[in-house]
Order: sequence, then C-alpha cells, then structure tokens
Amino acid sequence: MSENVNIINQGFRYLLKALAPYVARELRIEYKGEWWSEGVLNTLRDEQRKGLPEKGDWAELVDSLDIMRCLTLIDVHWVNIFKRKLSIDHRNWTKELIGVRHKCAHIGGQDFDTDYAWRALDTMARLCEQIDAESTEEIRTLIRKIRYGTPEASIYSNNGAVSAQTTTTKIDKSGVLSNPPLSGLPSWRYVIEPHPDVAQGRYRNAEFAADLAQVARGEGSIEYKDPVEFFARTYITEGMTGLLVQALRRVAGKDGEPVIQLKTAFGGGKTHSMLALYHLLRGQASIDKMPNVKPVLERAGLSSVVKTNVAVLVGTALDPSKSKRPPKYPGITINTLWGEMAAQLAEQAGDLSLYDYVKEADKKGVSPGSEALTKLFDACGPCLILIDELVAYAKKLYGVAGLPAGSFDNLISFIQELTEAARASKNSLVVASIPESDIEIGGEAGKIALETIEHTFGRMEAIWKPVGANEGFEIVRRRLFLPPQDPASLEQVCRAFSEMYNQSSSDFPLECKELEYYERLKSCYPIHPEVFDRLYSDWATLERFQRTRGVLRLMAAVIHDLWMKNDGGLLIMPSSIALDNPNIREELTRHLPEGWNAVIDKETDGRNSIPYAIEEKNPRFSRCLAARRVARTIMLGSAPSVKEQRNRGIEVTRIRLGVVQPGEQVSVFNDALSHLQNQLAYLYSDMSNNRFWYDTRPTLRKTVEDRAVQIPAPEVEYEIERRLKAIRERGEFAGVHSCPSSSLDIPDEQTVRLVVLAPDFTHKQGSNSSKAIEKASDILNNRGTSPRMYRNMLAFVVPDSEIILSLTSEVRKYLAWKSIIDDVESLNLDIAQQREANTSMRRSDETVELRMKEAYCWLLVPVQDGSNPIEWEKTRISGGSETHIIKASKKMVQMEQLITRWSPALLRMELDRWLWKDQQHIQIKKLWEYLSSYCYLPRLKNVDVLLDTIKNGLGSDEYFAYAEGITDEGRYLALKFNQSSGFYVDINGYLVRPEAAKAQIEKERIEKERDKTHAGITYPGESAQIPTPVFRDPVADDSITTIVPSDVTNPQVLQSKKPKRFYATVKLDTSRIGRDAGRIAEEIVQHLNLLSGANVEVTMEIQAEIADGVPDNVVRTVTENCRTLKFTNFAFEEE
Repeated sequence: MSENVNIINQGFRYLLKALAPYVARELRIEYKGEWWSEGVLNTLRDEQRKGLPEKGDWAELVDSLDIMRCLTLIDVHWVNIFKRKLSIDHRNWTKELIGVRHKCAHIGGQDFDTDYAWRALDTMARLCEQIDAESTEEIRTLIRKIRYGTPEASIYSNNGAVSAQTTTTKIDKSGVLSNPPLSGLPSWRYVIEPHPDVAQGRYRNAEFAADLAQVARGEGSIEYKDPVEFFARTYITEGMTGLLVQALRRVAGKDGEPVIQLKTAFGGGKTHSMLALYHLLRGQASIDKMPNVKPVLERAGLSSVVKTNVAVLVGTALDPSKSKRPPKYPGITINTLWGEMAAQLAEQAGDLSLYDYVKEADKKGVSPGSEALTKLFDACGPCLILIDELVAYAKKLYGVAGLPAGSFDNLISFIQELTEAARASKNSLVVASIPESDIEIGGEAGKIALETIEHTFGRMEAIWKPVGANEGFEIVRRRLFLPPQDPASLEQVCRAFSEMYNQSSSDFPLECKELEYYERLKSCYPIHPEVFDRLYSDWATLERFQRTRGVLRLMAAVIHDLWMKNDGGLLIMPSSIALDNPNIREELTRHLPEGWNAVIDKETDGRNSIPYAIEEKNPRFSRCLAARRVARTIMLGSAPSVKEQRNRGIEVTRIRLGVVQPGEQVSVFNDALSHLQNQLAYLYSDMSNNRFWYDTRPTLRKTVEDRAVQIPAPEVEYEIERRLKAIRERGEFAGVHSCPSSSLDIPDEQTVRLVVLAPDFTHKQGSNSSKAIEKASDILNNRGTSPRMYRNMLAFVVPDSEIILSLTSEVRKYLAWKSIIDDVESLNLDIAQQREANTSMRRSDETVELRMKEAYCWLLVPVQDGSNPIEWEKTRISGGSETHIIKASKKMVQMEQLITRWSPALLRMELDRWLWKDQQHIQIKKLWEYLSSYCYLPRLKNVDVLLDTIKNGLGSDEYFAYAEGITDEGRYLALKFNQSSGFYVDINGYLVRPEAAKAQIEKERIEKERDKTHAGITYPGESAQIPTPVFRDPVADDSITTIVPSDVTNPQVLQSKKPKRFYATVKLDTSRIGRDAGRIAEEIVQHLNLLSGANVEVTMEIQAEIADGVPDNVVRTVTENCRTLKFTNFAFEEE
C-alpha cells in the first residue's frame, strides 16, 4: 500500500549516512568545541531538541541527528557556513527535501505516485552527490527501482508496465520527443522492446546526443548521469572499447596514451565517448552493476578500475568573459580554463590548496607552465581531463583582448603545456574533442583555432567500426521487435490515433477513418502504417531499393536511433526518422541520385539546418520539433519522385498523417509548413499549395542567393547610404549629416551636429585606431583645407565592424530580390513566383531597416581633459526600435554629452575653473565661442541654452551678474544682479563676477547719497536743511521740499508741481524690431501704465524708400497685412 513511501524513507536513511557526519564536521570547524551546544542545541527549535543529549562523544552526538535535523541545520546555517561550501542549488534541494519529509510524516496509509517518488529520490541524489559518492549510488539504486522496477540496469527489467508520463512535450537535443504528447498514453518504448540486435546497435554505431557539462553538474536525465543506466543504454563498439582500454591502462600507470584527440572520423560520438570515460574512471558505481564493462577491463589487463579524479571542461558551457567564485574556494575568483581545471581536480582530490599551483597564473590570465601542471597532475593523480568543444571556446577568445580568461595566445600556450605535462606526469590523461567539418569549425576564427590546436595534440588513430546488417528477407516487425509487453496499452494507443483521424477527418486522408486502418495500426505497431506505405509504394519503385532488406536496414537504423535517444513518441512516424543521422541517411540516399545530401543537411534535418533554426526562434515549434518533423515527412514522401511525374510530391493531408500524434495541434504543423515554404530554397509546391516536394534544383530563393553574391560592393554601399540619407529625424541635433563625402560637407557652425559615417568606416570594440575614429578625427579637426573652429559641436555615429557584415548581406539579398522583380519578364516568372518575389522583397526591406539599426551602434564623442590631447569616448547604443539618430541623441543627453538645460551653478563652476582667470567679466559671445570650440568644456545644444542658463542664474546673488555693456572707464552699463525679471540677456552682453557687481552697486549707492544735498527739510528761522531720500522711481519721485518752523512741532510740507505728460521717440533696428520693442514695453511703457489714471498711447511710424520700386506682389502683401493689423494710415507713393 505504501511502497513508494517506504522507498523514499529508505532514501532518507541513505542520505542521513552522508549528511550527519558532514553537517557535524562543518559545525565543528565553525564552532570548534562548542559545535554541539552552539551549532545544534541553540539553533534547533524546542520540539527538534527533544531527545538530543546535552553532551557526549563524537559518534554518540552524530548518531543522535536524524534527517530532519540535518536538513534544518543546513538551512539555518546556510549563510554563515554552508553557503561557502555548496551552491545555491543545494539549499533549494534542502528546502524541497524538508517538504518531502513533512509529507512522508503525515501521509498516513496512502502512497506517493511514481513521479513524486522519482523526483524526491533524484533530489536526494543531487544533494548527496557532492558529499558522499557511496550514499549517492545507494540512492540511485532506489531510483532505478522506482523507474524500471529493478535496482539493476533497465535491460534487466521484466517490468512491462508504463510509468506515468508528463503532459508537456519537451525538445531533446537528439531531435526526438522526450515525452509522449498526450498524458496517459505510453511511448512505444514502454509497450514493446526492439530485438536485442536492434537495441544494441548492431546495424549502426552506438551514439546519441549527450551533454557532458550537464552530467558533470549532476543534472540531466538519469540515462546520462547514472553510470549504471548509461552503460546499460550504450553499445560499446570496437572503437569505444579501444578508447576505454587506453584510458584504463594510462591511469593505472601502464602504457596507455597520455593525450588523445577525438575527431568526427573517430566515430561521430565524441561527447558520448567522453561520458563513457567520465562514468567509468570516476568509479562512482560498482563494475558489477555496469553492463559490458567487465570485458573492457579484461582487455585492459586489469581486475578493477583505478578511481580517478576527473576535470570536465566544455567550451560551449564556459564563458571567457565572466569570472566565477566557487563556494568551496572563499576569496578565490576563477578566470581561465586552467583555473577551472585545477579547481575541479583539487576539490576531487580533497585538498583545495592544490589550486595554488595555478592560482597566480589564473589571476593574471597567463598559462601556468608545464612544470606547474605536471606537479598538479601528480599531486591529484591519477587524473583525467576531458575537454569538449575546445575550438568553440578558442573562437570566443580569438581577436578579443581584455577578457578575464586571458588571450587566444595564452590558451594555445596552455594547450601546449597541458600536453607536455600529461606526457611528463605519472598517470594523467588528457582527452579532447576536435571538430572536423567546416560547419562545426565555424568561420575563419574557427579554422585558425583548429589548425593551431591540432598541432599541439598527439593523435590516436582509431575507427568506430559499424556493424553491417547481413540478414535475409524477413517480416519486418517480427525481425525488429520482441512480443509486446503491454497489449492493453498497445490497443489504447491505436484507438487514440483512430479517434483522432475520425474527429478531424478533413485534416487526414479519408482511408484513415476506416476500420481497416485501425487494424493496420495494431498490426504495424509500433511503426505507423504510413512509414510502410511510403517505403513500399514510393521507395520500392527505385531500381536499387530492396523491398525487404532495404526496409529492414533502414528501420533497424531508425529504431536503434530512437531507442538510444529515448524517443517519447507514441508511434514511430515518418517524422520520427532522423535524417541527420549518418546511418539512416545513408540507407536512403544510397538509392538516390547525387546532390541529396546537401539538401538534407541544409533544409531537412540536423542542428545546422534551416528547420532547426526556425524552431530555435519559435518556442511554439521547438516544443514539438514541428519544423524538422514536417521536413522529414516531406523528404520521405517526395524524394523518390521525379520531374516527369504528373502529380509530383506528397499531399498536405499525408504530411499531417506522417507528423501529428494524439495530443498535438494540427495548426502548429500547418504553421511550420508555411515557415518552411517561405524559407527553404529546395522545397517546391504546386499552384494550389496542396502538394509539396524536395528537389536538388534550387527554387527562386536559391536564384536570389546566387545573384546576391554577384552584386558589386559599391552598389551595396550606395543602397545603405541612400537609406541613411533618407532618415529625416534630428533628435536634439541642429543637423544630421549622413555619409559625407568630405569634411567640407559639415558646416563649421555653433550648433551641435551629428555625423553618420559611411559603412566603410567601421569601429571594433576595444579599438582606439579604427577606420571610423580616423575619419571622425579628420572631420573634427578640419573643414576642407582649413582647421575647424567649433570642434565641440560634433558627434559621430559609426557602424560596428562585425554587425555591418550582416547588414551588407541583407542588403545584397534585398537588391537581388529587386533585380528578380525588375527581370520578371526575362525570367518568365509565373503568378505564384511573382507573388513570392514581391513578398520576399518587402520582408527583406524590413530586415534591412532592422539590421541598419543594429549595425550603426557606436557613438563617438570627442572629449578632452584640460590641455591633454582630444580622446574619443566610445558608447554602444544598440537595442530598441528607434533610429540611430534618436538613440544617439537620447544617449548624449542622458550622459550629459549634449546639454539641453543647464544649471547656473554648473556654468559658474566652469567660469571659475577655466574662463574668469584674472578678469572681472567675460563677454557672452566670447563665452559661447569657448563652449563651441573646446572639447574640455560642456557641449550645449545651442546658444539659447546658454542664454536661458544666464537668465535663470541672475535671480540669485550666488553666481554672476549681467551687464549690457562696459564704458571706457570700466563701468558696467545696465547692470543686473539678483534680479529675476525686467531685462533681456543678449549675446553681446557680459557676465560679471558677483564681487565686481556688488562693488559697483555700492559705489553707485554712495554717489546717490551725495546727490541728495539738493533736497531736504528747512525749519523757519534757521537755514539748516535735513536731507531726505531722493528716488528715481517715477512713482515715488515727487521732488519734495519740506519747511518746518522752529516753533512748530510738525513741519509744513510744500510740494512743487508734478510733470503730467511724457513723450519719446526712438529709432529701431529693423533686424531686431521684435526684441527692441519688447524691451521698450518692459522698461518704459510698463512703468507709465502702473501710474493711477495714466493714459498711455504708443504708435509706430514706418518709412521706407525703395530705389528700384516695390514689386506688385509685395504691394499686395503689405497692403493686405496692414488692413489685417488695423493700420489707420498707410499708403505707397510713386514719388
């Protein structure tokens, strides 16, 4: 009744054996002799302390800890102790297991389902793996019992029951469904088993996708990370046997090779081979439990495996631009490949101080030297270093400086030293995978890296020997499969397919609705009848295809491939046939004309294919491998057809028949078919899009690719420049100059301008002398043959040297599509092809615009520190949907490289720092010239920003004063200080130091006091006058003289007569009428209007003399405007 609960509790007992001494040991390190009282008793809650002794010897205290207390202590002491020892994943696992333990304690007589039990045990194994290998293997024994019904490998299982499956279809790197698409239905693998010769791969090489880095982290599926199950699923070929024998003898100190490189020619299963080495030499499981290993040991002349410390370095999983801080190495930062290797070896050897052999070299990013590595290997020996995807890692370093991982040259030096150290050491082994195909190598950097790395490795010539099928004609199902283990599940799956075909009859061929087809599903199980129909109806028509043996060979390869990859499909469908598998593809293409391999590689299947790329970009497709499965089905159903056939290709209904399984949406695969149709160059369709087929002749899309290559570079550059110049946005810039032909094209003016350089002038990250910087420097310093004055008014946007390649490539494609449309008549395109060309050109046009935004991603701004030479501040402005102009504008404003509003305090700071010098004032016009010219000063958008800043600052006495002019005697005219209104700031005015302004204001005050002697109070009988204040404000200035008799207490006030009229005439500058009129209004008219009872009238008189006469159109315009503005008197005169 509670079988799974009992298994989980047994797992906790195994886990406790590892955790109790480990937790106690770490607490004693932290708390010394008080570890029990402080670390345990004072930490646990009251109910958890019950039953614990107050003191005792080490063994007694450790034995008193149960699993719940151990998990709680790890959680509570995480920050101060265990965080330094374990990863954050371990804390998450600890918390999860606390929850599992609570559930176990309260589940009563019920039981957990298999999935929950498997998850709990898997978490225990993950938590325990880094602490105790023996307990980990004991827990994995329980996992195998839960999953396969036996503590041994799955091949010994007699349990035909199907375990519960998840409902989520996941993508697997091997290109198969990892789980059935419909919950409750088992995969064919759990209902029926292949015959041993198929399951063990006697028809092909034993290989399937694996992730070495994932396994080393203790992650991934049990088939890969459990050494027992791994060897149960692996067919050890002659080539792999030779590799394992060499490794076993080397670590045992015998005559094995110290350095081995694995290339594709070795067998294609490089990572799988490394996993075999990883599991075998680590010694985590008993040899008796790992199938097929004993013969390898016998061939190596050994009775047991020498336990080996293993370092795993996977190039695709390591980032040379980032450092890492392992929990077990407090205060240590690991930067390089050799630092990662040494840290892993030292940790496994149980002596973290061994990392010191490479510590300084890792810190500086330089190779440590072969002597240090030899000492490290011998101290950690025996040891195995597995290096996968080394070229991929080297490519990341090539041509890039300043990375924490060091340089490319240092990596090459390390590889050389590594091989030398391995050969000089006692019992260490280095195994590295090296790619062979150009696709794997990847570009010029990959080729250089490969050539350099190959020179440093010793070679081990070995061939993975495939086993050929030589059986006679037999009934396929009987030959390839054992009898079904679960007939009820078999019928359940077939019924689900039949119901799906009946419910969606319009999506599938009519024949699928019939009872006969349901019977065919059962008789062909686990192979879908459509597979046999295509092979016997289409492929059997080929002269060289053998109806029985050909099908046998093909299906044996397919079934083995799916079996080894843990295919989760309900049936083996046409879409299940992985055409990127060399053995499967060979069985098909051997019967076809030349040219099909290229079509399959690029447009049908595999990691480098277009369908795979489509899935990577669309999670909706990637979850069920929709694009690849559709492409495989079309290939199987159309490759044997020929051009002469009247109805060529496979119908859409049969494509769906070969792809869709119960639980999947037909619409997903319909959409995937549309994507393939739009992007593949060798996929054809009829006019109605009802039939599809592959051909070795390219479609119109291929023609475009060929034309794109032939387009001259100047034509591509012209198109890019045309698009750049067509952008009318300016942002905060006064002007934008795209692709100037020379420095003369950029005006030398006092407004900020952005210069967008042509695509030839690119910049590379980290470079200080790129083409872009050279061109920008020339424009900054010169305008034609004359030196440029206003250098602080320019900024530049330039393209990235790498991204520009994508832009030029897409522009070529766009121009190629455009040429197709221009040549539509000469190419004799039909309506469908014309429609395709127009749609494709429009999409390419949109992509060009996107690439252009991505390519022009560098903002270059000249900066200067005092009198030092001008330097370039280089800022990446990538991302976003805005144009490079708007992004540059926003970035400069954000970084205060372009100022649109300025603080008076900052202006005063710049004046004090650079511009006041020994002067008491500076002309604003001169100040603006300084700001426009010198790159060590702030860059203001325009002069208005400066004038606004000055006006805002005049409202305070902290910053500066303003004067309209200066007399010859040095007196400031119309001085404004600590005044917020009633004035205009003109560029011809002056900024005055506050001290000078205050001095003049004080001087003027004293002079006014002296001038008051002409006004005062006179008493009768006396000639004395008491001065009274004299104000110049017209409202207060009454010219008062007050006479007070000597015998009168209050004086008598006698006032003089006040003026009652005012008039004035002024001549205005016609170029500044608006400004001057405004000043007159504020300085004069406003004061008169404030007087009580004032009646102020302002008139304007205009007189103009035009020697050549006024044109008629001007007469009409001025006359009409005068009427509109209600002039009372106006006229044009002939004389």
